Amino acid sequence: MTANTSTYLELWSDSFHEGDWAVDHITRILKTPNVNVTMEYVKGFIPRYQFRGPEINLCITVFGSYRSWTRLPKMISDMLDWGKPDLILYDPESKRILFSVEETAAVPTGNQSLQRCERMYGALRISVPFWYLITEFGMHVDGGVRRDSIWPTIMALKLTRGKKTPCVVLHYSDIDNPEDYSTGKGLESLFNYLGGIVANFAKGMPVFDGIEDPLSEQFADMLRFVKDQWGALVDFLPGSEKLDDADLPKLYARTAINQSLGTYRWPVNFLIWPQFDALPRTVQAGQIGKQLIKEDPLCEIFEKHLSQKKAYTLSNRTGSRPQPGAEIAKWITKQRRLFNSGGVLEPHAEYTVKPSDFPKSKSGLYHVTTAKNIVYLYNRWGDVQDAIESAFPRLKRKITGMDPAKPTLVYISNSLKPGRIFGDPFTGQIAAFATIFGKLDPEPRYVLAYFPHQAYTQAIAGEQDKSNKGLTLMRELTDMLLFGGGVAVALQSNTVL
Repeated sequence: MTANTSTYLELWSDSFHEGDWAVDHITRILKTPNVNVTMEYVKGFIPRYQFRGPEINLCITVFGSYRSWTRLPKMISDMLDWGKPDLILYDPESKRILFSVEETAAVPTGNQSLQRCERMYGALRISVPFWYLITEFGMHVDGGVRRDSIWPTIMALKLTRGKKTPCVVLHYSDIDNPEDYSTGKGLESLFNYLGGIVANFAKGMPVFDGIEDPLSEQFADMLRFVKDQWGALVDFLPGSEKLDDADLPKLYARTAINQSLGTYRWPVNFLIWPQFDALPRTVQAGQIGKQLIKEDPLCEIFEKHLSQKKAYTLSNRTGSRPQPGAEIAKWITKQRRLFNSGGVLEPHAEYTVKPSDFPKSKSGLYHVTTAKNIVYLYNRWGDVQDAIESAFPRLKRKITGMDPAKPTLVYISNSLKPGRIFGDPFTGQIAAFATIFGKLDPEPRYVLAYFPHQAYTQAIAGEQDKSNKGLTLMRELTDMLLFGGGVAVALQSNTVL
């Protein structure tokens, strides 16, 4: 006998096409000889799917293009302030999001796989399960094949443990079939799991009921990927010897769905980046400052601090993307105009960046990259503050209330284009690195973001829309922003130093 009471779900999506694509895959999981599936268009354009069978009477309505709707559910609207996931499954009765999904065919090279990480953080901060489907191998513009970065996967592992909510990165394709959805098990794994959530909901069961094992397998795949890939990207990964521990996938799955860990125990300090003295000796010995690509007074001190063993970094493999001289000159003019719009500061500050600061590359373009590192892990905030005050004397005695003994993450963005730092890929980078390197750890790090070429006024209320996802994220995940000319901004208090 068919279930009498119909249950309703709304699938919100970035487009109707993506919503239909998702429901089509979910249909393949739910449809059996005993389950009938029909579809109609409400008002002539809104797809509505009906699933009817002995244990299921479910309606899923697809709403495409988030911003086309004047009355978004509040929980969805709040999530969109952190970026737009491709799919959000919403229960209108309980006003609860069952899951969100980001899927991309973007080539996973450089910053591209990181540029959506703010969406991952935006979901997990409000305990919404999140799946990120990305190609593991992609064709680069040079014709070669590149492999995905480890950072989205490590971020997902840390968010799952910290927020006790599923955060999963799934890969598709292989080295011989880059960017091919039909290769690899990521796509099938995604919808097998999501279909299970929908089926449980339709039957009135807890949505995570009976899916610990498939979730454990997803985490096992993530851990295998990190084990296979980390050594090609960084010099050190805390707890790397535990990546093939047979208990770890179960630990993550049970933590994600709030089940008892039983006899399972977390490895000590797994994926917790330590103080300098706890690094392997070979990694300590390799912490030697390097010559800058483009001169910068603060980055020069950061590099000296590596040699002095006050900080460490993970590799010296950051590349440089030189820019056309005409663009650099245009951006500097705009940045100076933005800076000057802030009025007179005390002590005096000015935007001193000029086109001649940027060295010419072999291609005839100009380097905007300063240091070869964009992440420095400091033992003590006091050393970071000393560096800031040495490079920018105007800030002496202006930075107060910070604990000098607290470990600190320094993140550097060399972007010069106005407004760019509050969009992709930089918001994703900050979300990923702040999460991975300790902002949410039991003993959290401070996070300083340094933008040597940008004007501080872009971070002041009134200069940018307060709903800007970059400002929203930085307000929550950073303790201080530092800009060209030695001007600091604390977003939480909207204070300019």
